[in-house]
Amino acid sequence: MPLVKSVLEAQILAAFQQMSNSQGDMVTAQRQLASLLATAIDSYIKTATITVPPGQVVTGASPAGPITGATTTPTTAIIL
Repeated sequence: MPLVKSVLEAQILAAFQQMSNSQGDMVTAQRQLASLLATAIDSYIKTATITVPPGQVVTGASPAGPITGATTTPTTAIIL
């Protein structure tokens, strides 16, 4: 799925609106806002779809040892 900027913007706006209604002290409000923004940004980034074209070198590790090779077809990567 492509990144949708308006979704991130809506989540950031909601975080600021939630903080404007906060009755807590400044430090607590700042920490809560930082947490809300971090969650929004993390969620936004994880909605990205990355397609790796064929022929790209792939490396990694497994319990059995290192993995090397190349893609043979377009592959969709997942951001964890």
